[in-house]
Amino acid sequence: MKRILVSLVVLSHSAHGMKTHNLERVEASGVANDKEAPLSWRSKEVRNYMGSRTVISNKQLTKSANQSIEEALQNVPGVHIRNATGIGAVPSFSVRGFGGGSSGHSNTAMVLVNGIPIYVAPYVDISIPIFPVTFQSVDRISVTKGGESVRYGPNVFGGVINVITKGIPTKWESQVSERATFWGKSENGGFFNQNSKNLDKSLANNMLFDTYLRTGGMMNKHFGIQAQVNWLKGQGFRYNSPTNIQNYMLDSLYQINDNNKITAFFQYYNYFMADPGTLGIAAYNQNRFQNNRPNNNKSGRAKRWGAVYQNFFGDTDKIGGDFTFSYYGHDMSRDFQFDSNFLNVNTNPKLGPVYTDQNYAGFFIFDHLRRYIMNAFEPNLNLVVNTSKVKQTFNVGMRFITIDMYFRLDQSTCEKTDIFNGVCRMPPFVLSKTPSNNQNLFNNYTAVWLSDKIELFDSKLVITPGIRYTFLNYTNKEPEKHDFSVWNTTKKRQNEWSPGLNIGYKPMENWIWYANYRRSFIPPQHTMLGISRTNYNQIFNEIEVGQRYSYKNLLSFNTNYFVIFANRYYAGGYSPQPINARSQGVELELYYAPIRGLQFHVAYTYIDARITSNADDIAYYFTGIVNKPFDIKGKRLPYVSPNQFIFDMMYTYKHTTFGISSYFYSRAYSSMLNQAKSQTVCLPLNPKYTGGLEYGCNSVGLLPLYFVLNVQVSSVLWQSGRHKITGSLQINNLFNMKYYFRGIGTSPTGREPAPGRSITAYLNYEF
Repeated sequence: MKRILVSLVVLSHSAHGMKTHNLERVEASGVANDKEAPLSWRSKEVRNYMGSRTVISNKQLTKSANQSIEEALQNVPGVHIRNATGIGAVPSFSVRGFGGGSSGHSNTAMVLVNGIPIYVAPYVDISIPIFPVTFQSVDRISVTKGGESVRYGPNVFGGVINVITKGIPTKWESQVSERATFWGKSENGGFFNQNSKNLDKSLANNMLFDTYLRTGGMMNKHFGIQAQVNWLKGQGFRYNSPTNIQNYMLDSLYQINDNNKITAFFQYYNYFMADPGTLGIAAYNQNRFQNNRPNNNKSGRAKRWGAVYQNFFGDTDKIGGDFTFSYYGHDMSRDFQFDSNFLNVNTNPKLGPVYTDQNYAGFFIFDHLRRYIMNAFEPNLNLVVNTSKVKQTFNVGMRFITIDMYFRLDQSTCEKTDIFNGVCRMPPFVLSKTPSNNQNLFNNYTAVWLSDKIELFDSKLVITPGIRYTFLNYTNKEPEKHDFSVWNTTKKRQNEWSPGLNIGYKPMENWIWYANYRRSFIPPQHTMLGISRTNYNQIFNEIEVGQRYSYKNLLSFNTNYFVIFANRYYAGGYSPQPINARSQGVELELYYAPIRGLQFHVAYTYIDARITSNADDIAYYFTGIVNKPFDIKGKRLPYVSPNQFIFDMMYTYKHTTFGISSYFYSRAYSSMLNQAKSQTVCLPLNPKYTGGLEYGCNSVGLLPLYFVLNVQVSSVLWQSGRHKITGSLQINNLFNMKYYFRGIGTSPTGREPAPGRSITAYLNYEF
């Protein structure tokens, strides 16, 4: 039978392996793209990949005490998660030293779900205020941090994170499951508030329920369909933090014949969560789980859709390949509500407004409303030309995206007449008529790419040069006056090129040496606050060299050195000007399975991320700490932990699996100042640069190191034919490690606590 190259469809993850992976013609299964999204570290696509790559397998994801997708990503070297929610709804992470200083919504690596970008606006607003995926719907996660195809962009300097959801099974099956999480909210990590008069009510306020339903399969050899429903409802790990998430997914497959198929999907997702944010030092020390910002919350809705036509042709032993045409889009809306104290942690009324006080004239609550409508199409061709000496795989394609964005701001302001007996009765929200708060953007982007994978000496040497070119067209409409009678239109055009080169050499079958280079960029960004807008391209040049040795299915050991040069990088950390920076380091990762049923995973990352340009930071943001401009060259980038250790293991005996996962992050600076001593200073602010805020605080100092250990036991409780009942019990943050973050989203100052100890019980029925 002829062998056909697996296509690099938009619903799969690119893998530039040493040898082109071939399959028999695709069977009628919705999981036909498994080969491009490998199942685990044992997969050939991982062993032969010309770069660093980690795959969180389904077993590792579900049986090593991962509470959320964020928790699972903590097990990837070079990835730093700031898990401030515990539920994975609005992830915040940095990769290899970059991304920690952003507004907290993860712009440092390209994030995909089944190969499709999930950013609200993949070019002009690279952020994840809506993360339309839930833990129980995920099958596995693939993470690459070098060697990506040039078809991915623009922001791949931190790699590509591809979340793969559960595919359509070959036979019809159904699943019903329930997860219940009990948060330890008392200061000692206990599950009851001893001061509560009603212990039952106290316990109920500590619980989060996660219900999951799935049914689907192939109805015949041509048609397959699957529906998934996931509901999360209850409380987050902070006091008074209601959470409500709904995720509905529908996937379909039409296998026309051996050479042609169509896949399609539709998803509806919405969420609401309280965002307690940061605490002052005294409140954090008293009880880090309290909520002193009752007005802060985040919500969003997403409708996502897409379809892919795929055609296989020819014979890849001679000339052949595949062609895909993909269409996808989304309609996403998000509401971020917070009050005028969100930069404030002041507790001294003599200095200014107290951050827990909302009963004074001038206090206001504002709701940033955003809507993003995206449509995209993407033709892509893979052509294999195979001769007796050289095998070449040409990849050529383009992506055209249109994004319409609608911004507005509603505000409720406390006036003197609204205060009765010392309590402000907040008036209804009204539309802010400030022109800059009401904008419509109509943008389109075109990217074209070409690469040539050249395999020599029976695929022992592989060289893949590639080039990507992007055309960016911005159209911004903003009212000229407060009455909206006249709108001004501003147009901007920018282009950017992104070359790449991957080289791999295999001195023996199970040993690969690799080197890769990639240029990528972050286009001009329009984000939540004026202080974080950029009108320039941030350029990144990444180089990676390393090796990976594999021995049968028992061992895989990867070592690599990376260096990323950033030009005009917006680093955050109260540095509004662009800087040049360099992040370099080493990553070590070992998988070892010495005996049947036992697997170890150990990894270490060292990162040295520093500013390389001569620039005086603005001392205004550090008034009371440093009262004159200071040179930031040589300073470490904020929020970057230089040392990261990972250890996890699983042992399966008969029908029971014992799992452990753990991670350690060293201390990190929380500002460009690189001051080790903790210090908080509050001061008047310029509303022009802070979204209307007139008072706020700045916290500097080292963030604490932390070590988190999670344990889980899972077992098949009963099985008969196709019917099976499984269950598990896990404890996260077993030692109730106390640590905090800073610089995340709507609470960039003070101390934002991480989750404490929790217990999660899981019961699942498959039939």
